Amino acid sequence: MAPQNTPLYKALKNMSYKELEEIAQEIRKYIFNVVYNNNGHLASNLGVVELTIALYRIFDPIEDVIIWDTSHQSYVHKLLTGRWKDFKTIREKDGISGYTNIYESLADRFGAGHAGTSIAASLGYALSDKIKNRKRNIVAVIGDGALGCGMALESLNQLNYQDAKVKIVLNDNNMAISRNVGTISQLLNNFRIKKEYTQAKEILKSSLEDSSLGKDVESVLKKVRNALKFSIYDTPASLFEELGIKYYGPVDGHDIKKMEEFLEFIKAYDEKSVILHVVTTKGKGFEETEKSPTKYHGVSKKEPNKVSYSKIVGHTLSHLKDYEFLAFTGAMADGTGLNVLQEICPDKVIDMGITEPSIVTTASALSLGGVLPVVDIYSTFMQRAFDSLIHDVALQEIPVLFLLDRAGLVGEDGPTHHGVFDIAYTRLIPNVEIWTPLNAQDLANMIYTSVIKGLKKPRFIRFPRDGETIEIQNIIDNLQIVDGEWKYLKMADSGIYALAVGTISQNVYEALKDYNVNIIGVRSVKPLNEYFLEILEQRAEYIFIYEEGSLKGGFNEEIFKLRNKKIYSFGVKDEFVSHATREEQLEECDLSIKAIKENFEKIIGGVKAQSSKKREIKK
Repeated sequence: MAPQNTPLYKALKNMSYKELEEIAQEIRKYIFNVVYNNNGHLASNLGVVELTIALYRIFDPIEDVIIWDTSHQSYVHKLLTGRWKDFKTIREKDGISGYTNIYESLADRFGAGHAGTSIAASLGYALSDKIKNRKRNIVAVIGDGALGCGMALESLNQLNYQDAKVKIVLNDNNMAISRNVGTISQLLNNFRIKKEYTQAKEILKSSLEDSSLGKDVESVLKKVRNALKFSIYDTPASLFEELGIKYYGPVDGHDIKKMEEFLEFIKAYDEKSVILHVVTTKGKGFEETEKSPTKYHGVSKKEPNKVSYSKIVGHTLSHLKDYEFLAFTGAMADGTGLNVLQEICPDKVIDMGITEPSIVTTASALSLGGVLPVVDIYSTFMQRAFDSLIHDVALQEIPVLFLLDRAGLVGEDGPTHHGVFDIAYTRLIPNVEIWTPLNAQDLANMIYTSVIKGLKKPRFIRFPRDGETIEIQNIIDNLQIVDGEWKYLKMADSGIYALAVGTISQNVYEALKDYNVNIIGVRSVKPLNEYFLEILEQRAEYIFIYEEGSLKGGFNEEIFKLRNKKIYSFGVKDEFVSHATREEQLEECDLSIKAIKENFEKIIGGVKAQSSKKREIKK
């Protein structure tokens, strides 16, 4: 039942429940086939098929405002709002985005790739509607993992105070990416498995209907209902209703008819903001995805025999398990490789959920307590903790080891997830070190050194979403104490120097190894290597700089301070890089082997053996 010209959500309104079940299965199979055979977020989208269908039978995604939190689970939304044919291009270069995108469709009301933004965005829409005197429904669909974010909780606290009438659909699957943690998650989980509350409500409702005492009984029953909500059971109702938000549910998120009843009710409810608690199964519809929702959260084609840098981190820390440190993750134990450590030493890993600012501040205090904190967070998510990095860590010069995973270009996840700003936003902070390993062994050595020797100040170690064909045991067997000094990867009798920051040095070396050029691997962006800067000052005529990050605020700005040099920098320009494969993005940013070679020849003139008078370094 593939849609024709009209967006599918409009056709839903005329379908029978049997037809709705059929289209739900067709959507589920379509998503599975496209994502499983290419890449994308799978389990989260399989879990919201019926929820999205029911939602768009009641609300209109064009006339109303529907905001999907994080929006990695918006694939069904895309299929229902006119992107059925284009869905096969999802996350491909020049294809549709894997997240909501305000430039892609009128139905995409707010772009998001980070969690916890939907309620704040909904509040903004509600305030604008007041000023513009608009009447429409504003709906936020948020997961139970995102609900624990500071931004989500701060926004919940504002809804009643600002007299905003937002309808919140809480998609409770007891999962973020890793299993949810924290009191709110436990509260929801405890409540949704208790049948007694639903049964009690039905008995009370039946008694009220049969009663001849009318309003007096209704008043008594209201008090009994509140007693049930606030006293007898551990329920989330008290949390929301104390904030002035009406709570309803839980309701089965895979029962379209039952959900419609609740959605119709909250659509008509206009007294204040309301939250509908919907229970879904992540990965619904396929046995393997239901059993392993974390494994199938994101699907991507991996190079065979290639070990990710994230796994290198996990295995290195596991080797160091007898040392006194504590590793922090923000709902990403598997993604950061910390699950490797977690499996053998669960007490060594603290998962605080999607709460990056809190993680950083907690880690700083842990360090003051005498224990080394290892904060392993994706570069893009660490942006959320910028104030904590300055105020709670760097200002006090507290030793914390930060591992910035996914630093650089990340491929199909696109601009919300690129880690291209971390050099720029950490480089400007006083009292910090920024290390950039050249390869897997260098990464492991830097972590090893930081744990064995300890830190005197905050240290960032950044590494990309990549890996190498190596043996883990070989890495472990060759661990050694290192520093952040730069290294010659190739020496030449030439005034041409290529500076490559971190692992992009592998591409630079491969591209330029046959040319008469000095290739230097930059292993520390802060502090700079004064010895090599002196060499550049005295010997260099041409300097080529390569960094997998933003050129504005990047390492290259330090080199441009050198006088009387011809300097060329390559990296991420002053723009957001769209989703594509990582290889395509590297090509776009002139960081692929092919692009490095072509640009070098264009500038130097294609001369492979250019020499210049060698000068001694002045003492």
